[in-house]
Amino acid sequence: MKYSTVTRIIIIILFIVVHVTQAYNVSILLGFRSICKIYVTDCNGKVIRNAGRKDCYPFWDSIFRWNEAPDLYCVHAYPITRPKDNKYVMVQKDDVCINLSGDLRSWKIETISKDECN
Repeated sequence: MKYSTVTRIIIIILFIVVHVTQAYNVSILLGFRSICKIYVTDCNGKVIRNAGRKDCYPFWDSIFRWNEAPDLYCVHAYPITRPKDNKYVMVQKDDVCINLSGDLRSWKIETISKDECN
């Protein structure tokens, strides 16, 4: 089945509109005394956004924002000196504000009020 050029353009525009309107926002506040790695997966192991290594101690300063998160995603973080301490938060069909806090001995990743990220 062949489509005209106009039909193809309309299909592409509709796809882009649907994709953009379904995207969710991710913000991470940092208060973790370490260099850490932050990334987002599809919750099945495929990395879909990689912020890389970050200084995670600009206290209450958001250094990671992403406005194109899909319906289901997992936000991961870990100190680069302890990759087996990988922790994550799973989010489904929602915007999220995440706080990283603590130090190498005891740290946590938790969702907080979206108002605190603005």
